[in-house]
Amino acid sequence: MALLEVIDVTQRFGGLQALSCFDMIVEEREIVGLIGPNGAGKTTVFNLVSGFYTPTTGEIRFRGKSTRGMKPNQVTALGLARTFQNIRLWNDMTVLDNVRMARYHWLGYGLLDAILRTRRYAQAEKAVEAKARHVLEIMELEDCATELPKNLPYGLQRRVELARALTVEPSLLLLDEPAAGLNSADVDGLIRQIRWIHENFDVAIWMIEHQMKVVMTLCQRLTVIDFGSIIASGTPVEVQKNPKVIAAYLGEERL
Repeated sequence: MALLEVIDVTQRFGGLQALSCFDMIVEEREIVGLIGPNGAGKTTVFNLVSGFYTPTTGEIRFRGKSTRGMKPNQVTALGLARTFQNIRLWNDMTVLDNVRMARYHWLGYGLLDAILRTRRYAQAEKAVEAKARHVLEIMELEDCATELPKNLPYGLQRRVELARALTVEPSLLLLDEPAAGLNSADVDGLIRQIRWIHENFDVAIWMIEHQMKVVMTLCQRLTVIDFGSIIASGTPVEVQKNPKVIAAYLGEERL
């Protein structure tokens, strides 16, 4: 059984068809990429998989279970986490609290426990903080724990968002343009970091990325879409030589 199956998915918004007959399988512990020109429908795919949209037609299965009708938090609880093209952090909360928030659907205590500060409440909160601090240490962010994200450099904000996703302990991690806005040195660091995460966490990674250095270095296979339809799939080398891909990227960054 594949970890994730996207089966013949089409997505329409009114009269606009954003995605057409999209198929994708992600296996356990793979690193795969989804690429294509701007406006091709890449983020729509991630929004469908993570529960922000419901497919017009088709089916999405995670570990064999259909996610149709599930809310994003319910999909997350299955073991799927994501980052976003535009960083989505709570800028008036500390880095530690941003990461802690990812664990709260597992707390197991109720409103009364929180009001009365029961033993169950104290134990759950202690476990959440310990997990959050552990992930911050892994991501070399422990010195930023009490900082507000808005006061951090852009590259560190990206790392905080990634730390928050890892706190969920996902089996599938969706990365939506993780190298966006990074300089060349930060991109090299990101590549090392994603490789380290893949080697040390039991996680598959599916990424959208315009930085070809990232996907060509990390991904085992790529899917390319244009105008909402798949135009090519295969290894990075195969995709790089595909005439349809080259034509789609005219006017965009060339592969």
